[in-house]
Amino acid sequence: MGRSRIDWPSLFMVVSFLANIAIAFVDPVELQFFKNLGLVLFILGILSFIYTLFYLRSGFFGKTEPRLDLLITKGPYRFCRHPQYLSFIIMIFGIDSMFGSLFGLIVTITLSIPSSVYRARMEDRLLKKRFGKEWEEYAERVGLLFPRLRRKNE
Repeated sequence: MGRSRIDWPSLFMVVSFLANIAIAFVDPVELQFFKNLGLVLFILGILSFIYTLFYLRSGFFGKTEPRLDLLITKGPYRFCRHPQYLSFIIMIFGIDSMFGSLFGLIVTITLSIPSSVYRARMEDRLLKKRFGKEWEEYAERVGLLFPRLRRKNE
């Protein structure tokens, strides 16, 4: 029987998001003015995530290692290389805001966002290894989590 490897970037990201939600739920500090904004962010995050799933499909359910044989560059992937992680970040900001959680916002900034960026960078390395020049050209045009405002000069 083979040993299964732990996908540390995925585990770290999931644990940080779950911890963030738990903290937001039990945080005694309530920032009232963020609640409506939180609902809007949460819904936008969910819609963005669903939109991303239409393009990623079975490639979503996996480890950090790419599962697909083609590089997806259409749909939300035209704007950023990791729209699913951006969706998670928007959702978690929404949850923190809906609960009015100051500590949740702090955890989002110090743990959840860095864990998403870490996983995205790990995934970038694996995608570059798998897709080579195609990946490099794509990464030049498209930002990690946000659209590039300007293209890099050659």
